[in-house]
Amino acid sequence: MDVSQVSASPNQTTQSITSGSGDMGKAEFLSLLVAQLQNQDPLSPMDSQDFSAQLAQFSSLEQLTDINATLKNSADMDMLLTSSINNTMAAGFVGKEVSSYGDNLSLISDGSVSMDFILQDFSEDVTVNIYDAAGNLVKTMETHGMDSGQQSIVWDGKDQEGNPLPGGNYRFEVDAKDSNGESVGSVTVSKGIVSSVRYSNGTAVLIVNGKEVSLADVLEIG
Repeated sequence: MDVSQVSASPNQTTQSITSGSGDMGKAEFLSLLVAQLQNQDPLSPMDSQDFSAQLAQFSSLEQLTDINATLKNSADMDMLLTSSINNTMAAGFVGKEVSSYGDNLSLISDGSVSMDFILQDFSEDVTVNIYDAAGNLVKTMETHGMDSGQQSIVWDGKDQEGNPLPGGNYRFEVDAKDSNGESVGSVTVSKGIVSSVRYSNGTAVLIVNGKEVSLADVLEIG
């Protein structure tokens, strides 16, 4: 074996670890160090400072590897614990009213329902369109001068001609504009009673108004 191929300074060794085509592991690094010791020039042995530097480098590599493994295990445990807590809490939501991001409405026969939404800025004109389960437009409501933040409009459960609509699930859209006629961002908020909890791939989702609602989308629990 050519001594020049295995004898290297600490700087060269560092470059072989950090600039090669792949990362060098602990076993490869230790094998390289042993090869250097076995094949060093007897007339010019490795300087003690160089040897100490390489040992320190190996120790740092080992510690970083162990830290990385520990952090990964900790992250996995935190994720598992969070999922377990969420799944346990979700079962307690059944029968309770929740507010969440969404556009669903649950209308009771001969009743009314509040439509909540969040405006990003002051809106001069606000139009709310209500659709039935088949996607048909059944009612358009308009209001003016609404501030930014959470707002609410009450729907009396009647269509555009004033006829009462049957109870069931509907959805609504909000179209807001400022005084210049420019669109204002809005987010619809859905309310309903949690009828059940469904588990999909180990994750709990709430069933509200016949729709799935992620726990991350829940804003308020009544």
